[in-house]
Amino acid sequence: MHQLYEQIRNDIMSLAFPPGERFSERVLETRYSGSRTPIRAALARLEVDGLVQRDDRGWTVTPLSFQEIELASEFRGAVEREAVALACKRASASEIDAIEEMVVSIDMDMSFDEWHRAGRDFHVELARLSGNGFFVRAIEDVMTRLGRARWLEIRTEIGRERTVTEHCRILDLVRRGDVEAAARAVSLHAESAQARHVEALMDVARRSGLVVVGGGQA
Repeated sequence: MHQLYEQIRNDIMSLAFPPGERFSERVLETRYSGSRTPIRAALARLEVDGLVQRDDRGWTVTPLSFQEIELASEFRGAVEREAVALACKRASASEIDAIEEMVVSIDMDMSFDEWHRAGRDFHVELARLSGNGFFVRAIEDVMTRLGRARWLEIRTEIGRERTVTEHCRILDLVRRGDVEAAARAVSLHAESAQARHVEALMDVARRSGLVVVGGGQA
C-alpha cells in the first residue's frame, strides 16, 4: 500500500496525473499494477492529504486552487513565525548544524522529486527546532497542501537557487537567536513563495490548460 501511495502521490505532485482528472479504482489497478485493497487504502491516505476527492461516480484528482494556495501560505507563515521564534530560544547549535548541512549539500542537478522533498524537509525540520510537535504536524500538512504548486516553482534553476539562499538566511538568524529578524524572514519567505507559486501555476495553466479553481487570481 505504501508503495502504491508513493507512486500515485508522486504522479499527482508532478502533474503527470493532472488536476481535475476523473478516474476509477479499476483504472488505477491497470495503471499501477495493483490490487483493489491496497489501492483503496492508498486513496484513503491521498484523500486525507487533500490530493484526491471522492463522489458517487468515482474519484477525481483535486483541482489546483489559487485560493487554497493563498490560505495555505497564510497559515504556513503564521505557524512558522511562532515556530521559528521558539527555535531561536530552544534550538541547539548541533541541531541547527544538521539542518544547515542538509541545505548546503543540495545539488542543483538533483531531480525535481529530490528537490521537492528537500524543500519540504527543511520546513519540517525548522519547525522541529521549536520543540513543539504540533507545529511540526501543522507544517507537514500545509507543505503537502502546497506540494503541487511548489513542484511547479522548483522547475526553474532561479527558483531553486532563491530557495536555498532564503533557507540559509533563515537558519543564520535562528543561529543568532534574533527572534524578530527570523520571524520576519520566514514571513517574507512564505509571501514570496506564494507569489512564485501563483505565477508558476498561472503560466502552466495558460500553456497546458490545467484545471485551476479561482479565476486566475490569488
